[in-house]
Amino acid sequence: MDSVTQFVLGASISGALLGPRIGPKALLIGGIVATLPDLDSFVPLDDAIDNMTYHRGFSHSVIVQTALAPFITFAIGKIAPSSWQHKKILFLTVWLALITHSLLDSLTTYGTQILWPLEIGPPVALPSVFIIDPIYTLLLLTGIAAIFLARRKPGGGYRMNRIMLGLSCAYLAVGLTGNTIISSRASADPVFRDMRIHVQPTAFNLLVWQVTAVSEDKLATGLTSLVNNCGMHNLVTVPRHQIPPGVKDIPPSVKRLEWFTDGFYSYGEKDGSQTITDLRMGFYPNYVFSFKFADKSTDEVVVVPPERIRLTYTERADELFSMITETLKGCDAS
Repeated sequence: MDSVTQFVLGASISGALLGPRIGPKALLIGGIVATLPDLDSFVPLDDAIDNMTYHRGFSHSVIVQTALAPFITFAIGKIAPSSWQHKKILFLTVWLALITHSLLDSLTTYGTQILWPLEIGPPVALPSVFIIDPIYTLLLLTGIAAIFLARRKPGGGYRMNRIMLGLSCAYLAVGLTGNTIISSRASADPVFRDMRIHVQPTAFNLLVWQVTAVSEDKLATGLTSLVNNCGMHNLVTVPRHQIPPGVKDIPPSVKRLEWFTDGFYSYGEKDGSQTITDLRMGFYPNYVFSFKFADKSTDEVVVVPPERIRLTYTERADELFSMITETLKGCDAS
C-alpha cells in the first residue's frame, strides 16, 4: 500500500492501544514505526528490475520485524519516556505496527516476501485491495481525526478510532471475499480453461476485478464485476511469448522478475529491443512494469542493463478507467 495509508494504519493501531495511556502523541509513534519497512525503497540498486523486485524484502519480513521490535521499543522509550511506563503495551504497539504493514502489503497484487530469508517461493500475495484505496484510507483517517476532535471527551475519540479500525478490517475482509468469488467464477469460465489465473481488484475500488490468465503460449485478460455476473468485459486473448531466440544468457535480474511475478510475465519486442513485462499491473497492451533488457542488431541480440519502459499517464489510465465504468454498468454494456 502507499506510505500514507501505512502511516495512518500504524497511527490507528497505536491510538487504539497506546493512545488512552499517553495521549495523541501515540499516533505519531505508531505512524512513524509503520513506515519504517518502506525505507528499503531508498536502498540504491543499479538495476531497474532489482529496484522493483528487492522492495518488500528483508524489511518486510515478519521474522526480521519481530527481531527488531524490542530494539525499536527501547529507542522509543528513550525518546518518549512517558511511553516506557507502559513498555509491554508499547512493545505490542510497535510489533503490530510493523507486521500489519507487511500483512497489508500481502493483500495487494505484488505481495510481500513476508518470511524472508526463508525460501518459500515468490512473494506472498492474496490480492484483495488495490495499492491505493481511498475508502480504506478514509476509514482510518476518520478514526484518527476523531481523537483530535473529541478533546473534551477523549474517551469518545479513542472509541471511535477503534470502531473505524474495525470497519477498515471488515473492508479488507470484503476484498478477501471478493477475491474468492471472482477466482471461483474465473476458474469455471471456459475462456480460462487449463490456464493459471491471477485475480485482483482494479484501481481504487472493490467492485470491478481484473482476471489475468496465462498458459505456455497464451495470455487472456478481462474485467468482471463483483455486483453482477455478466461474464468478462473487454476480454483480450493474445499469444504469450517466451524467451526470445538469440538471447543466450538471460540476466539474473530478468530471471528474478520471472520468479517475482509468480509466472505472470511475457517476453516481447518493442522498437527493436527485447522486453519482459509483468502482466499483473495495467491492461493489455499498456502494462506499468515493462523492461527493455536486450537490443537486437542485424547480427545478434546484445544484452543491456535493464531499463524500464515508461508509459504516459494517458496510456496507463484513461482507457482502463473507461473499461471499469463500462463493466460497472452491467450486462447491457457488453
